[in-house]
Amino acid sequence: MVPELMLEGVRFRVWRGADLRVEGEARTATLERDSTLLRARDVVAVLPRGGDPVRIAAPEGSGTLSAHTFEAHGGVTVRHRDDVARTPSARYTPEGEGGMVRGDQALTVDGRGYRLEGTGFVLDAGTGELTLGGSPRLTGGGELR
Repeated sequence: MVPELMLEGVRFRVWRGADLRVEGEARTATLERDSTLLRARDVVAVLPRGGDPVRIAAPEGSGTLSAHTFEAHGGVTVRHRDDVARTPSARYTPEGEGGMVRGDQALTVDGRGYRLEGTGFVLDAGTGELTLGGSPRLTGGGELR
């Protein structure tokens, strides 16, 4: 049996130097101490973004602390202002200034008066630039939510 540390009601913060990058909570978290594999349930993370926060939620997540990677699955929801993005899973890797978030499955973004759909995406977490794959489709007009 791998030595594990199991925590309940976890609150976390991720810093880069003096800058708070992410804060959040998880209902449970399990850490395999020898491999630094982390598994979490009911994860909510908030990226402060200078008073304009981005909220990310997923039922399950896993990653490796030593590699600074994390994958959320079971239905990922990202909220920023009036925009809500949904995808079955997404994975974070520490590339570039703020890291990259990628997904291979469908992504739907609903906002005030529009819906954007595509399959596969890359989000530059540092700049906020989103690139959709799979012949993206934009629908507009009225309240589409």
